[in-house]
Amino acid sequence: MIGKLSYRESIEDSAQYKKDYMNGLEALVRARQAEAAQKREEYAKGIFSEQDRYRQDFKKMLGWPLVDCEVSSLPGVKKTKLSEEKGYTVYRMQFEILDGVVMTGLYFRMSTDEKKPLVLVQHGGNGTPELVSGVYDSTGNYNQMLQRVIDHGVHAFAPQLLLWHPERYGVPQSRVSIDARLKRVGSSITAVELFGLTRILDYFEAVENVSSFGMVGLSYGGFYTLFFSALDTRIRSAISCSFFNERDRYPWSDWTWFRSAEQFDDAEIACMVYPRRLCIEIGTKDELFDVSHGIRSYEKIKNLCKDVGLDWISFIAFDGTHEFYKDERPVEELMKHLFSGI
Repeated sequence: MIGKLSYRESIEDSAQYKKDYMNGLEALVRARQAEAAQKREEYAKGIFSEQDRYRQDFKKMLGWPLVDCEVSSLPGVKKTKLSEEKGYTVYRMQFEILDGVVMTGLYFRMSTDEKKPLVLVQHGGNGTPELVSGVYDSTGNYNQMLQRVIDHGVHAFAPQLLLWHPERYGVPQSRVSIDARLKRVGSSITAVELFGLTRILDYFEAVENVSSFGMVGLSYGGFYTLFFSALDTRIRSAISCSFFNERDRYPWSDWTWFRSAEQFDDAEIACMVYPRRLCIEIGTKDELFDVSHGIRSYEKIKNLCKDVGLDWISFIAFDGTHEFYKDERPVEELMKHLFSGI
């Protein structure tokens, strides 16, 4: 019979071995990141001349239903009137974006039969359309984002994404778990929700009095604004606030796809918005995302744009925290693009 182990040691005795293992993994990751950055630099050389090919690669990276899913009709829609306001009507709308998958949101329709631009107003983490639009009075760090949009006489739609606070709203959700399970079957939560936004634009383009599309978003909303503007060329002008950065600095699982570092970082994704208009905003006191990394990422855009120029893009590092920029000039510029067709 083998005897019971008699050797004993303190927890501290093995600490260095664990540190060595962790340090080795960190060095491995850094080396692979450097290799991926070199591959991405080579990969991106044709991003302005072959945008359709890059956009298709982008869809493949994110997964089904952006690829291998065809639709032949508009999504099923339910529309419930909530209130009549001065100059506009508020509706809650439900869109069946996939069989059994219903995406909802608030629609602010201008009181006119004249065609007007429509702006997607996208909330961020722990947010909702109701919070962004002021239904709960305070809009927090959104700084009246939706109201400031509709003040320009445009329609607005605020979609609900899988980002609400489970305890605050009493509806459990696990974005990370859903994303992991979707990735096992060739999809991702980002792919599903971006596909949902395309279906919502399909409806508004065909049914409502819409002349053009724009998009604004904060934080996670800035993430979706950047990605959706790159993906869907119907977005004529966009403001992505408090997201743009270097992805290796913030390796969140739902912002990560297999070998994505070899193809697309924020800079390359932004370039797929060209020649349409994009405004990137980051607060210099942002407590979540270091503005210095965003500035470096924008420098990459400037290098990529040597042959096409920078007239289509603007970068604002503003004096603020993780919030939607309070200055009206970017919103006014977005409206100029939407109304004039620039």
